[in-house]
Amino acid sequence: MSANQQILLVDDDPALRGMLSFSLELAGYNVTEASSRTVAINVLKSELFPVVLLDMGMPPNEHTPEEGVAVLSWLQQQQLASKVIVLTGQHADDTAYLALKHGAFDFLEKPISSEVLLLSVKRALLFYAQEGALKQKEGVQKFQLDASLGEGVKSIRNQAEEKLVRQVLSDTEFNVHETARRLGLKRENVYYLIKKYHLQRVDKPYE
Repeated sequence: MSANQQILLVDDDPALRGMLSFSLELAGYNVTEASSRTVAINVLKSELFPVVLLDMGMPPNEHTPEEGVAVLSWLQQQQLASKVIVLTGQHADDTAYLALKHGAFDFLEKPISSEVLLLSVKRALLFYAQEGALKQKEGVQKFQLDASLGEGVKSIRNQAEEKLVRQVLSDTEFNVHETARRLGLKRENVYYLIKKYHLQRVDKPYE
């Protein structure tokens, strides 16, 4: 299995871990499980994971996001490229904001459906792959978002989406068909995103 299909699932609830692992493995991903911050960090020290699914509330501080924030902070300090999808329960909005502030890529509110989980993972892997391509092509060390955290979660997601679409359109010289192929989207979805973000080809009108 490709290294890009490796996912680390960090949650202290064995039943939830089992359910999420089953959905992910059924979709072709290779899942490694961790039950705590300590186990997660030890695993991350020895293996690269493109995507990390991270519960924020774990013992001994299961009623606060402290344990999840500690994992996010460690990833930031180590400058690892992993895309972290945070799993939130109570106080989801506050927890999601805090997680994004500490470098999380996305958040999912419990209970989590298999469809929503797989879509989020697919999107995270697209960003991970695109960042890898940018590093090779331009020596970019980190794909930074220019969004202000004060603009809220939705704005951050939109700016991330726009930046990715804009970059792929540029790489393909505004070839909608090729852009759709690289992003795993239908052509009509790419046209929708072009219209949504008012994207234009500089030299001539896009198709």
